[in-house]
Amino acid sequence: MNGGILALMMGGFIAFGVGAYLAATGERPTGIAAMGMGLLFQVLTLRQLRIAKAQSKARDQNDARG
Repeated sequence: MNGGILALMMGGFIAFGVGAYLAATGERPTGIAAMGMGLLFQVLTLRQLRIAKAQSKARDQNDARG
């Protein structure tokens, strides 16, 4: 896991948390938008983790062959 994946993960957590706070305190449209951004960051994080896992498996298989 590299720094970019960690940054996306933390960005998602923070954006969703800020969005939930804003939605609860009266800035509902802004809060919903921030929560949506947080969820988008989390989806991108999961995508990057799946790609990293596939690359790791391919690298392990190549190492086992040679």
